[in-house]
Amino acid sequence: MLSKIELTKNLSDLQKNNENYHQIPYDLEIDDLFFLYSLVRERAVTSILEFGTGWSTYVLALSLNENRQLFGESHIRTVRHPNPFKMLTIDASLEYQNIAIERIPEELLSNVEAVVSTPTITQFDGVLCHKFDHLPNFTPDLIYLDGPDHGQVHGDINGFRYLESYTQPIAADILAIEPYLWPETLIVTDGRTANARFLADRFKRNWQVLHDPFGDRTIFRLSETPMGQISEQHINFRLERARQVNQKEIPEGFNSNLGSISF
Repeated sequence: MLSKIELTKNLSDLQKNNENYHQIPYDLEIDDLFFLYSLVRERAVTSILEFGTGWSTYVLALSLNENRQLFGESHIRTVRHPNPFKMLTIDASLEYQNIAIERIPEELLSNVEAVVSTPTITQFDGVLCHKFDHLPNFTPDLIYLDGPDHGQVHGDINGFRYLESYTQPIAADILAIEPYLWPETLIVTDGRTANARFLADRFKRNWQVLHDPFGDRTIFRLSETPMGQISEQHINFRLERARQVNQKEIPEGFNSNLGSISF
């Protein structure tokens, strides 16, 4: 695993060498990026769904590739996962997404699928919110919610529009796919506390929720037993490899019923 200093140098060099540097709309937030990098590595994440393409896309692709190099071959050989070591990133802006994708080295891009989709205002349980028009099938271990911005949402309902900065974005996309998520799925929201509370109030399954005010993020973990043999194999594999990454001994006869990835 990279240290925070190593990752910072990696990102700094990438930033300096990027010909689109002056077009990049957001600055680096090293603490947030190192948190994501460490989470993917330490929790042995094998697939990532990202809402909002940016510097996080590079860091998530990097950490996912390191996991693939460490244990990808054995995972693909033993677990029937629909999209192993793949990343799906969705953004409302083709321009900004292209800038983010172009900074990613070619060796990491083969496992990244970039989708541009329009976020549109809608209602969920009578509450005004928004959803992307296009959300491909994907089975993530980690969902990172960092987009879209309020000003990117199209449409209005009864005169309500996402135009002002105080109109906080409330994405409902994850609610639509919640029934399909595998146990031990993780969700991280970058800020967006109102959105995190909206989701927590409407989720139907057994989620653990941790709000981190210092990191300005909310973390969800789907705390459920396996849904069947395939998901159990996947959970067991992730737990074993998480212990390997964190240099912890794997107990003899280790099984998903004996432990779980917890906060």
